[in-house]
Amino acid sequence: MLSISVHAFMTSRIDYCNALLFMKTAALLFSITASLIHAMSETMYERELPSGRRILCDRCPPGSHMRKHCTETQPTECRRCNEGFYTEHWNYIYDCLPCDWCSQDQVVTQECTSSTNRVCACKEGFYSYSGVCRPHTVCPHGFGVKEKGTPHKDTVCEVCKNGYHAAGEPGNTRCVQNTVCKSEEKFQIHGSNCLDNVCVTCKSIIHQGWVNLTYQCFLEIFKRHNNLKLQQFVNGLDIFDNEQELHSIPDKDACIHHLHRWFSRASEEQVHKLPDQLQKAGMKNLSQKIRNRINYIQIKVNLCNNKVSNHI
Repeated sequence: MLSISVHAFMTSRIDYCNALLFMKTAALLFSITASLIHAMSETMYERELPSGRRILCDRCPPGSHMRKHCTETQPTECRRCNEGFYTEHWNYIYDCLPCDWCSQDQVVTQECTSSTNRVCACKEGFYSYSGVCRPHTVCPHGFGVKEKGTPHKDTVCEVCKNGYHAAGEPGNTRCVQNTVCKSEEKFQIHGSNCLDNVCVTCKSIIHQGWVNLTYQCFLEIFKRHNNLKLQQFVNGLDIFDNEQELHSIPDKDACIHHLHRWFSRASEEQVHKLPDQLQKAGMKNLSQKIRNRINYIQIKVNLCNNKVSNHI
């Protein structure tokens, strides 16, 4: 009785192993068959002949297109894509696809080949938004770059907090801590989120003149002004070395550059005349701001002069 039970158990065990082996073999064959069918579906296509018979035809490889369908006796006839055209996949289309062209705001990151399309990306200073390249945001005065723009993302700006000011070229400003004036630097003009503190000694004011040491304060005021008005004003200043340069002020940044040159050459008397010149140019608000700044600086200068005189 025990012998029969052992025999039955062993027979059942063998049947189970055989069944398991069969299932694994069937799964492997199914996987291989599926892979072959998938490969055939990528490189072959089914075509119905006029007779109604269906045959399998080879697709054309990437970089080519179909010229003629296959027949029962002839394979598919393929032709290589012409320059400027491509096919990326196995196909049976009559014409290759035209490669994309990059716009003036884009650069080529992958050139067009017979099997790949041309790939474009936004050039430096631009980012992609809904398929269009837009210029990166230029952080306004008093703001620094928190996250620099990329070809896929715009610049993120942050306002400079108290005690910090925006420094750097337009589009690449950052918030930096204001200069801490030394004890001997009694002549001070407090900064803002746009301008650093101005810290100089009374002695330097006497020897170098206040224009050379404070002109950045005036430039910051001009930077906030209207482009057209600013250009009209700059055209009236004695800055330019030739006639061509006089009529070549393309934008606000160029105007500020020319004003910087003017201040580097200007005397105190010329700076004192600025408010009247601005008034005549129709910029009353700007004229008053410059006048207020000059008056504030002049008070500081007079205090320095008195201090120096008292020590003589």
